[in-house]
Amino acid sequence: MRPVGLGPTRLSANLVLAPMHRHTHRIFRLLSRRAGAALAHTEMLTPEEVLYQADRKTANVLASSPEDRPLGVQLLPREPDLLAEAIARLAATGTADLVDLNFACPSRRVLATDRGGAMLRRPDPAVRLVEAAVRASPLPVTAKFRLGWTDCDEDRDLALDIASRAAEAGAVAVTLHARSVMQGYRGKADWPAIARWAARLPVPVFGSGDLRSPEAVLAMLRETRCAGASLARGALGAPWIFRQTMDLATRGTYDPVTIDKRRETLLAHFAGLAEQFGERAALALMRQEGRYYARGLKGARALRGTIQGARDADAFRNLVARYVAEEAAPCERKGGSRCARPWP
Repeated sequence: MRPVGLGPTRLSANLVLAPMHRHTHRIFRLLSRRAGAALAHTEMLTPEEVLYQADRKTANVLASSPEDRPLGVQLLPREPDLLAEAIARLAATGTADLVDLNFACPSRRVLATDRGGAMLRRPDPAVRLVEAAVRASPLPVTAKFRLGWTDCDEDRDLALDIASRAAEAGAVAVTLHARSVMQGYRGKADWPAIARWAARLPVPVFGSGDLRSPEAVLAMLRETRCAGASLARGALGAPWIFRQTMDLATRGTYDPVTIDKRRETLLAHFAGLAEQFGERAALALMRQEGRYYARGLKGARALRGTIQGARDADAFRNLVARYVAEEAAPCERKGGSRCARPWP
């Protein structure tokens, strides 16, 4: 665990919450920050959404608070001029502390528009986007990549070359999700590739991929010697992973999450969504987020059913409280001793 400099922005630690579509709402960023994330990102937006679609969706993506800083806004660019204009607007309104360019998204919908991971097949246009962003932005510019369009050596070399040129153009850091675009989220992340990028690039490299436990985060940092870790799916339903990772690094162990802490975090997540989106929308969003909070639990199916069954805010709170009370109830052991079932 160590500080990391991103141009003029200095992070207190090297654990970052990655941008995730439909997940990194303001409340989830805040929960992650309170647990130790030194930087958090919004979900991705196109420059066109920033410039021409000042609607409720865009406003909600960019919604923040003083506690939610430093904040990275991730953009999904294609046209240099539009990117430059969008960054200038974000800087002028004080919305962001840095801008992250997405050259990694493997979504078919995104690839069909020649954005995201599709830029790894277009090295010169990708570098021009970085150049335009750096020229337009008083804010630090970072970029997120994958190993390549495919996993072949030629595509891997091309992706690393684009990242190197991006650093030369002024990008202050790079994040590498250690899978190819075509691989999506399948298979094992190639951590040795993160080590190669970290050794080759003149800017901090944040590694991403298969970071689903504190042990995995520290193993990736130690094996690759990269500057930091960008946590995505491993933090869903478990924002405490940041604190646990820091504790594991500093004292060699970490405390498991108690049932009360999980209940408190789940209800805080719901309350934050309800404050921003309204209770009806918050219930719909929690049906998605709830399956992550239930992940890995013996009573996962029951907890998912509890969340799915809630029809209003009071019912949600009451059902969660009842579920937690039942899970925490004493259980019989041999010899008549009683114990509370722990949550991982």
